[in-house]
Amino acid sequence: MENLDFKIKGGSGTYSKLDKDYNSFINKTLRELDEDKGDRWETYNLIMEELITLGLRTVFDEVKYRITDGECPNHIMLDVINREGNFSKLSWFLKNRIEVYIEDDYYNQFY
Repeated sequence: MENLDFKIKGGSGTYSKLDKDYNSFINKTLRELDEDKGDRWETYNLIMEELITLGLRTVFDEVKYRITDGECPNHIMLDVINREGNFSKLSWFLKNRIEVYIEDDYYNQFY
């Protein structure tokens, strides 16, 4: 899977350890995933970009911490969308996409 243009930092300046860890995690994850699962990260990146656009940098950093700590990205993103409300015009669509990802993962456990 090709590298996408992921939002790594919430502002200007030097990269923090968290930024570097998140970047490494994203690159490693994308190399190991198939195309279908890799496409999910485009959705996650849309959410991350929206957090920065709205000035929710602490939430942006929280997501990076949770992802690099190994928590399921689907549950993290769904939690952020539910907690922050309709923070973007596409939030309802993104929420539905993530719920489909969770459902797909559940069913794939059995096949």
